[in-house]
Amino acid sequence: MKELSLKQNLIWNTVGCLIYQGCQWLTTIVVVVLSVSYENSGALAFAMAVGNIFVSLATYNMRTFQVSDINNVFSSNNYVAFRCITLLASSVICIVYSVITTPTQYTFIAVVLFLLFKIDETFTNVLYTIDQKHSRMDYIGISQILRGMASIAAFSAALFVFDSLAVAIAAMTLICMCITVLYDIPHAGSLDSITPRITVTEFWMLFRACTPAVLSLLCYSLVSAFARQRFGIQYGEEALGVYAAVATPCVLVQVLASYLYNPFILPISRKLNHKDYSGAAHELAKLGILMIVTIAVSVLGAFIVGPHLLPIILGDSISSSAWMVGPATLAASAMAIASLTMDLFIVMRKYVCAVAVNMVALLACVALYHPCISLWYMNGINILIITSFAVGIFSGLLLFILSLRFRKSTGLRD
Repeated sequence: MKELSLKQNLIWNTVGCLIYQGCQWLTTIVVVVLSVSYENSGALAFAMAVGNIFVSLATYNMRTFQVSDINNVFSSNNYVAFRCITLLASSVICIVYSVITTPTQYTFIAVVLFLLFKIDETFTNVLYTIDQKHSRMDYIGISQILRGMASIAAFSAALFVFDSLAVAIAAMTLICMCITVLYDIPHAGSLDSITPRITVTEFWMLFRACTPAVLSLLCYSLVSAFARQRFGIQYGEEALGVYAAVATPCVLVQVLASYLYNPFILPISRKLNHKDYSGAAHELAKLGILMIVTIAVSVLGAFIVGPHLLPIILGDSISSSAWMVGPATLAASAMAIASLTMDLFIVMRKYVCAVAVNMVALLACVALYHPCISLWYMNGINILIITSFAVGIFSGLLLFILSLRFRKSTGLRD
């Protein structure tokens, strides 16, 4: 089957994923507009929080490893089987967690139904990786567009008719499962065998291979989580809520950056596998330029337009803090660069460097929290995130350079 060009893959992936994420964001607006109280909104927010935990566990940060497995050390059958096992294990963990933490039975039902939605989404992710590995990210883009539009339509219609969050989530889940069965499975199956199949030995090999990526992702996630949670404990939920209101839209920069660099993973992996280091460097240069331009335009727009646009969206009460949208965008950009650095190290199988980037960033975040918050108060969160990831990225690159010099001095070769 004919592969698409890097440009085609980039466009399809970015457009499709942005539409899907935009429609998912719209569900948080629709649930407020179409509900008679804020109960549905609160239950959905709780379900989404549990869903984020589930996704982190179930994906096992495997996508970059799978795409960059150019020599097919593990088959697509292995990856699909491994994902089925992690889905089952993560579901059990999150349901037990929900039983302990969920405040009401109404919310618990919403959580369980939303987990079904996330199970479908996370299973589809492993099929998307097969599409990407065969350079057919148009399948991903079309699937994401279909899912985004169908899910928001089903969610809105069900909520409007039944005024029940459970029914709305169930409707959204059902229609997305239909898309998985009717579109995603046949298209991924036309590219490779996707029948789940894995031995115990293969499972543990894949588990060990992906564990450094999971540790790196965990440290990465804890940097911003630690900064925000400690600030909330110290200054209260209202102060944290003001920061979150300003910073949340800036996450779009981080998400957009990941969609932009993801299509580059395959060509870079192929060139590194064939020892075409100049070709890999050329792809990295193109990616670097794309990231720099995207981040620069986003940051510039945030500083110029953000302080005026945010009060229009959120109300005049946010006006005194709207100036922080620029620094918050810089913080989101730092997280995007750290994420790219981590994934590139995974592609190169430099696992120690991948873990070091974010582990050092986390340690720096803990160490610098009090000075940053004392000096800059709420904006100290942004400065803390930027500084922590800068230290982490520098440390990871330094470790990478030292490892290359060591291999050169000892005569070791990949």
